[in-house]
Amino acid sequence: MEVNHECHVLPSHLKKYMDEIEQQVAEVLHNLNWLLEAHDSFVELIEIQGNNVIIRCVGQCRNCETDCVGVAFKERMPDIELVFYNGNSS
Repeated sequence: MEVNHECHVLPSHLKKYMDEIEQQVAEVLHNLNWLLEAHDSFVELIEIQGNNVIIRCVGQCRNCETDCVGVAFKERMPDIELVFYNGNSS
C-alpha cells in the first residue's frame, strides 16, 4: 500500500476560521473547568473536525443530567456539533 505524504495547506481564510473555533473552544473549556473543579470533574478537547467538537468529560460531570457542558457550548457556539468521547484519550 502506498502512503501519500503530501502536506495539505489550508487556505488562509479557512485557517483563520479554524483558529477562531479553537480559541472559542478553549475559552468555553476554561470557563467550564473552573466551575467543574468544585465537583472533581473536568472536560478536555479531543479533536475538532470541521463543525464537530469532540470532548471528553471526566469525573462526576460525565454522568450528570444537567448537561451544563452542552448548554455552555450551545450558548457560546450554537453552530457546532458537540460530540462526547467515551474512550481514553491517547
